[in-house]
Formats: sequence, C-alpha cells, structure tokens
Amino acid sequence: MIGSAWFFSQNDGPVEINYFSGQVEWRLHWVMIFCFVCGFGIGIASVIGSLLKAKLQLRNIRSKLDRQEKELNSLRSLPIKDDY
Repeated sequence: MIGSAWFFSQNDGPVEINYFSGQVEWRLHWVMIFCFVCGFGIGIASVIGSLLKAKLQLRNIRSKLDRQEKELNSLRSLPIKDDY
C-alpha cells in the first residue's frame, strides 16, 4: 500500500490515451487503477464461467449415474431364470 502511494505520488503526470473514436487525457494513477479493475473483472468472469461449466458437467454426470443405478437395481431385482 505504501509502495503504491509512493509510486503514484512520483508518477502523477497526465497520460494521453488514443482510441478508435478519439482520445482522452487522464492521470497515470487513474489509468493504472482502471486497468487493474478491468483485469480483475475479466479474471473473475472467467473463473465464474469455468465454475458454471464444471457445475453443469457435474449435474449431467450425476443424473446419468442416477439413471444407471436405477437400471442396475431393476436388473438385480429380476428373478433368475434357468432356461438351459
């Protein structure tokens, strides 16, 4: 925290950002904070996406396991017929 405060106090100059439809001039510390927040948001979104995908796969596998267990139990309950 102290290191970032010292860095921001030493590098407080304006920075010009050019993008497709224009340009804007911000202080360097605001540009860095904006980039950090955007990167953090993208990282959180990717983690949430991966978790949701894993939960969906787990639900599908559990439902398949339940169906197979029901089928196995129904096969075990059938009487054994010796037709040989």
